[in-house]
Amino acid sequence: MVDYLELTIDELLLDEENPRLGAVGSQSEALDALLRLNQSYFRNLMLSIKRNGLDPGDNLYVIDGDDPEDFVVLEGNRRLAALKVLAQPDLLDGTEASVSTRKSLLRAADAFDRDMVEPIRCVRFDDRESAVDWIYRRHTGDMDGEGRVQWGRTEIQRFTGDRSVLDVIDFVGRNADYSDEEWEQTKETIESRKSSNIGRLLESASGKKHIGISVANEGDGKTPLLSAKPEWALGVLKRIIEDVRDGVVDSRTHNTASEIEGYFKSLPRELQPPKGKRPSPKPFRDISLKVTPQVGTKSQRAKPKTKGAPRTRSSLAPKKLTFQHPSSEKGKQLLREATYIDPKKLPVSSAAVLRAFIELAVDDYIDNENLSKTGQNKDGKTYELSLSQKAEAVIQHMTKHQIASNSDLREFRKGVADSKAPASIQSLHNFVHSKYAMPTPEAVRAGWDCSVPVFEATYGKV
Repeated sequence: MVDYLELTIDELLLDEENPRLGAVGSQSEALDALLRLNQSYFRNLMLSIKRNGLDPGDNLYVIDGDDPEDFVVLEGNRRLAALKVLAQPDLLDGTEASVSTRKSLLRAADAFDRDMVEPIRCVRFDDRESAVDWIYRRHTGDMDGEGRVQWGRTEIQRFTGDRSVLDVIDFVGRNADYSDEEWEQTKETIESRKSSNIGRLLESASGKKHIGISVANEGDGKTPLLSAKPEWALGVLKRIIEDVRDGVVDSRTHNTASEIEGYFKSLPRELQPPKGKRPSPKPFRDISLKVTPQVGTKSQRAKPKTKGAPRTRSSLAPKKLTFQHPSSEKGKQLLREATYIDPKKLPVSSAAVLRAFIELAVDDYIDNENLSKTGQNKDGKTYELSLSQKAEAVIQHMTKHQIASNSDLREFRKGVADSKAPASIQSLHNFVHSKYAMPTPEAVRAGWDCSVPVFEATYGKV
């Protein structure tokens, strides 16, 4: 069972039992340990978040902390550490980072806009054990298909629009005398399992010079060009591909620049560059040596697609509730909105959500206890009780039947039932309907907190 929450940086804590760090004794020690893993990576992550925000498809994994307003991050501690330094650079004072490192990270944090990343989407697990399997999948490779499968070199190039190797391979496939079955097996081998080996040869300085390859930048993509006779180049490239496929060339035998240069010099005489002026560069994708070109030979370029002082929560209601959810769908939705909405940014909407949930709770309590929603005036006529009158009736019933004590309900009386209170029921009504009345974030949040005892008595404590 998981919940999806939207939280702020301040509500999130680093995991002091992070397996990457070993156990540490404080938030400062956890930050220091993460920073020491790789200071250059840490700074790069800060800059990436500042420029681009957080990955919209990647959630942090959290569990409840000891404090009701805190959540411990089990997965995503590097991102959280970077966020905390971006938002509050003086946290570095609690680490052992050198003066030069601090200066570098302070520069990286300059002009960070936390509104760009907040609220932060999180997945809340019931406990640490519930998250273990999912965290394991994220950090242990493909797990025979269960985990995340790492892209190879050619897959990355397809995604980024870099055709500098792919078009060369396609050129060989179109023009060499392979059977369909033989080429499919060859291509699968060099692109999936040996892509780094073929790329190392074709992208090396020696390889480009030997074959006559150059690369043109076209928008976000890269296109390889050939400045050699295509028939000769095809022979060289076919030899290279077969040597990689058959394991004659691999990362152990041909890794350094000198080893790669030696490979090209060792090719047979007929595969050495012919003398004379080379022809003008032409894209590999446009070269076909067969009389009848194959359909669809033009490649389709992929489109790049430390705990501080007590703080005020950002949402109307806290993320961790002390009472059960209402049974109605509307009640559940109101409660969900109350835990997301920010009274500072949306004060009037927050007041409307608060009033609606108070009214829902009061009506639900009256229905559950079979209380009347009507009264009689002096003339004996029946009238519908106002929300304030129903709230008072609910208070009296709760105290009379010891469902809630007077002390529990005292703040609700003073802060919500009293018509003079900043977040009274009447005030909340005026905030919605009056052209001039405006609530303050503090008053709306306080109104929620005062009402919690009524919510607990109505729906039951967690």
